[in-house]
Amino acid sequence: MSQVCESLINDYLAGALNIQDLEQGLASIFDAMPQGHVQAQTYLQSLYTSDRIDSDGFTQISQVISKVNIQATLKTDQDPDISYFGDDRTMHLTDLDDDADEDDGNDKTVIVSVGTSDASNVEPSEPSVDLKDVSPIDPRIIDKPHKSSRYENLGPGVTLKDRFVLLEKLGQGGMGVVFKAKDLLKVEAQDKDPYVAIKVLTDAFKKYSGSFIALQREASKAQRLAHPNVATVYDFDRDNNTVFMTMEFLQGKPLNQLIKEIAKKPLKMDHALHIIDELCSGLAYAHEKQLIHSDFKPGNCFLLSDGHVKLLDFGIARASTQPDEEREATMFDPAKLSAVTPAYATPEMFAGMNPDPRDDIYGLACVAYQLLAGGKHPYNKVASPKIKELGIKPKPIKGLNRRQQKTLMKALSVVREDRIDSVAKFADGMREKKSHTKTILLGFLFLLVIGAGVGYKPFMAFQAEQAMHDKIQKIKGGDKALMIETIWGLDQLDPEQQKIISVGLRREIITFYRDRIRSVFLPKEGLYDYPQAMSLLAQAKRHYPDSVALSTIEDQIKEQRDRLMNSLTSLYKRYFAEKKLVKTPSGEDLTTVIPLIKRVDPKHYLLKDKKLADLYLSEAERLVASRQYADASNYIVTGLKIFPEDTRLQSLNQQINAQNPE
Repeated sequence: MSQVCESLINDYLAGALNIQDLEQGLASIFDAMPQGHVQAQTYLQSLYTSDRIDSDGFTQISQVISKVNIQATLKTDQDPDISYFGDDRTMHLTDLDDDADEDDGNDKTVIVSVGTSDASNVEPSEPSVDLKDVSPIDPRIIDKPHKSSRYENLGPGVTLKDRFVLLEKLGQGGMGVVFKAKDLLKVEAQDKDPYVAIKVLTDAFKKYSGSFIALQREASKAQRLAHPNVATVYDFDRDNNTVFMTMEFLQGKPLNQLIKEIAKKPLKMDHALHIIDELCSGLAYAHEKQLIHSDFKPGNCFLLSDGHVKLLDFGIARASTQPDEEREATMFDPAKLSAVTPAYATPEMFAGMNPDPRDDIYGLACVAYQLLAGGKHPYNKVASPKIKELGIKPKPIKGLNRRQQKTLMKALSVVREDRIDSVAKFADGMREKKSHTKTILLGFLFLLVIGAGVGYKPFMAFQAEQAMHDKIQKIKGGDKALMIETIWGLDQLDPEQQKIISVGLRREIITFYRDRIRSVFLPKEGLYDYPQAMSLLAQAKRHYPDSVALSTIEDQIKEQRDRLMNSLTSLYKRYFAEKKLVKTPSGEDLTTVIPLIKRVDPKHYLLKDKKLADLYLSEAERLVASRQYADASNYIVTGLKIFPEDTRLQSLNQQINAQNPE
């Protein structure tokens, strides 16, 4: 963010921005970075002491910085913990209350200087700029307006890429503005849910030279995460000067809003544990993909209307390992932002240390505690570097068993080495384990009933249900063979057993089908069996017809199929025009394209194209007339593979064989 402040001031001095643009840009930065005015003033002072700006220019810009900072300070009615998506009522952000116990206002992501351990005085790092790069000021161009973009007033009613119609603004942060939009392509396809969320850069941030890459990196990282508990990012695109990314539109509420609500009406224990389990599932998947969220907090978690949970905003996520492709030099590095949310950040994050899964686990544990403790933060939102110094310890939560208490407290440790080292361990420790004592007592009661000569059938039903639950626990524990056997035998179970399995293993079954679909249809990996993918999807939707995840998968594979067929059709027409009908050494011919079309769509009209059969016949006849029988035979044999019932090709093939019996 320091680079953004410097860039705005430099652009103003160079005449690329006018005074209004400078005010607007600084206002957006100060909203996202509370100490931004200090950084801007420090940079301005460095320009003045280096004689890069005169006293009048210094005074003018200094007054702008002060004015914008005062306005930002007085502006207290905005929720800094912006959510991408709207709630069930108006799809707008919900205002925060003034009650400190309920308010999530302290959960704003701020910029810290790397190496600091004092969270009570969090300030940005000193600006680093080569003053030689600042152009001398020409007073004649100070107020010259910058070139406006195609969409000067981006908002409801604007259409991007002739496809996405912006409907309403959902919220705004320092980097992006998020809109609800209607996808006209989905409308044309009569999709029952044509809405998407679109994130575009703020006017201020897009003037920063690295902004385009920053948004692209966010989209790229999020696209690596295809999981039921992670919000889906569809694409990254641009329309003239407007760069944006499209995401699934979710209905429900962010967890920071839920946490405010449960301060008055606490969640039931099983509901809170369900949310925690789904948060663990999404975060564990991101960690498997070597991606650390780096800003895990309630505002970046979303509770859907159907009760499921999604993780949001991987904008500053960082790789936990650095493969070769990650080490390539780029213009944007999220590490340079050093962004943290004090109430959910570890001491190591404040110190700017390398990312570690345990950083996310600390934030996850804080959120879990709030869900279980009626909205109360385990450390009253004191920043972690101060916790040890003040000797604060979280209070035990009523209703948790000993194992769950121990797991939660271990995950809340401010010492990285003492913290639980994997999300899977945290999730397992927080799950309710079946009480063997309870099972024995229930069994004893049922035996008494049987001894009385009644209740045999209910007891057998009880045993069958217990067997189902035991099976579910084994599968959740990682028994893949049992999972496959259970899924393929699901249709043979009675309705009640099907319900137990489908509810208990919803996430696992949907993930199984998703992976199976990818194993047969993934064009970039050379997998083209679209019919089989749709068959698997249909099987999954029989069990979960209301699944948003499955609908998303369906949209994705249909979109991939359409793109693939457009490419194959284009190649077909090109090779047809060039008469590339038989196999060539390069593979650039119809014998390569047609089998792919057949695998993607066995009933495609091009597979019955009479013009192609005519072309094979005419080329073969031409070669026969010039007595090139071997070449003619090659054309006929190739043509018969595509059109085995074409009598003309069959007849000509018989003639050639009769003339050349060898």
